[in-house]
Amino acid sequence: MKYLPLILALTPLVAFSKTRLNDYYVGFEIATVEHDIIDGELFDLSANMPLESANLHFNLAFGDLDNNGTQFDLGTDYFYHFNNFDGFVPFVGIGLNYADFDSNDDIFWNLYAGLEFSVSDQLTLLPKLRLYQGFGDYDDTELEASIYLTYWINDVHGISLGYTHNAAGEADYIGLQYLYSWE
Repeated sequence: MKYLPLILALTPLVAFSKTRLNDYYVGFEIATVEHDIIDGELFDLSANMPLESANLHFNLAFGDLDNNGTQFDLGTDYFYHFNNFDGFVPFVGIGLNYADFDSNDDIFWNLYAGLEFSVSDQLTLLPKLRLYQGFGDYDDTELEASIYLTYWINDVHGISLGYTHNAAGEADYIGLQYLYSWE
């Protein structure tokens, strides 16, 4: 959470721009995980498919943890976004994902709420909350807060800096993502 004020300070007046919600794209992210017990790297491959007033988001993630552990995550989410209100788009979402942490695995439901701010023609800021719970062993309801600053280099290529704080394990994720859009 120590990077959140810095990222929010980069938010100037709101305008209109290319968005993560309304465009086709595939992304590849490399992230670091910082935790009291576990540190490591995550690699995420994602795809976004816009629909009318909504989008489907698919992801496949693999993690290599410092304690010789691994993490695997496969998920899909549906996001409904409301009308653009002078440069920001509120959204809500639901999703399912399968996660395997070494020998422990479970299927999780996800609920999302967030906003996408158009900072300029090429820059967006996307804060998002995720509430999730497993159907099996991970039956505690947990909260995760994320924020993404995305810069579209042109209509096809973009980069995104992301920060996620997971309240359950007090874990922090900092990632850099490359986005390729064909629309």
